[in-house]
Amino acid sequence: MGKIHKVTTGYTPRRFQDQIHRELARFSVLVCHRRFGKTILALNELIDRGLRNLLKNPQYAYLAPFYGQAKRVAWDYLKEYTKNIPGVSYNEAELRVDIPRPDRGDRIRFMLLGADNPGSLRGLYLDGVLLDEYAEMDPYVWSQVIRPALSDRLGWAIFIGTPKGQNHFYDVYQHALKTPGWYAKCFKASETGVIHPKELEEARATMSEEEYAQEYECSFTAALVGAYYGKEMEAAMEAGRVTSVPYERSVPVDTAWDLGIGDSMSIWFLQQVGNEYHAIDYLEDSGRDLAYYAGELRKRGYSYRDHFVPHDAKARELGTGVTREETLILQGVRPRVVPRQKLEDGINATRVLIPKTWFDAVKCARGISCLQNYERKWDAKNKIFSSKPLHNWASHGADSLRTFSMGNIDNKRRSISANLPRKAIVDYNVLD
Repeated sequence: MGKIHKVTTGYTPRRFQDQIHRELARFSVLVCHRRFGKTILALNELIDRGLRNLLKNPQYAYLAPFYGQAKRVAWDYLKEYTKNIPGVSYNEAELRVDIPRPDRGDRIRFMLLGADNPGSLRGLYLDGVLLDEYAEMDPYVWSQVIRPALSDRLGWAIFIGTPKGQNHFYDVYQHALKTPGWYAKCFKASETGVIHPKELEEARATMSEEEYAQEYECSFTAALVGAYYGKEMEAAMEAGRVTSVPYERSVPVDTAWDLGIGDSMSIWFLQQVGNEYHAIDYLEDSGRDLAYYAGELRKRGYSYRDHFVPHDAKARELGTGVTREETLILQGVRPRVVPRQKLEDGINATRVLIPKTWFDAVKCARGISCLQNYERKWDAKNKIFSSKPLHNWASHGADSLRTFSMGNIDNKRRSISANLPRKAIVDYNVLD
């Protein structure tokens, strides 16, 4: 057996941090108020478990929503808490820390990564991962990339963050609360004592009620601050319009597209039933050509009416000189091109559309999450929200529904289904 070295990271956990270290499970979800110290807590958990790992070449990841954010938030902390470990080396260019184990002939590796480029994460194996501010990440990163990376070595994960509405962070927190073997805990500023009461009073005085509830009291019910459709989607949830919405075979289906280039592409499937709209399905993928999406439309077996696509469908590809409108027509999809409109007009039209829309909770889950998380860009310099949206994973589903809103706004067609009974199944459990 090799020589045992005792090192100190210089970290002294607070009372609640100490409780968390003792109670964590393989999968843990920590909902924490601002300035709780969650990143420091999680990094020290990462380091401690890495130093104790007996597997060959263990490696761990700290994952932030953006790569640059990972560097700003965690890199200095990671170096600070590993600097006393013998032989430690730092790769500044790749944000990587390696700790050699000469007695075992291998090394321990810690990496800082960003969820903004999921493709770059594929192929990794991980013994443990921290997903910091998971509410701001694309949920596909966990289900399609990180979770498989943990499987062969039975790795662990900690989801940490502050709420941003009832999105995928809320879902994983609820899952952890009721699933044996998972750990879930919520820490509100009014309960931890980490922040002085006077400071909390001053923060409350200068913030909106929703902002304070979200940032300091960990409220999932407060509408996402800066979200374009937060209130509309919250009202849809409360009214029971996010449920099971069956396909009405006698009613044609309209589709609405967001045409990404080297990016995600999304399609909503909607039926107009009287004065209501039924969002019965949603498709999103990336790295696929238009033939794939045309095939997916056929595979679903719906009877189609209009296929609304944005104005850039008429743009000619540099390589082929063919427009995407022409490509779709060759694939048997005759698109209806929506002229270019002002962004704010499209957003307002979508705000009018959502209160009239029923959403299938399962088939449209990804699209619903996009609508809930589509938000304005924060202008850090001027401390205000920009008039422009933040382009992230949520943009695609929001953009495609906006395409439908603008394409359908001047639609004078009377729904052929106006006299059909308008029913939805309401005794539906999304978790079944």
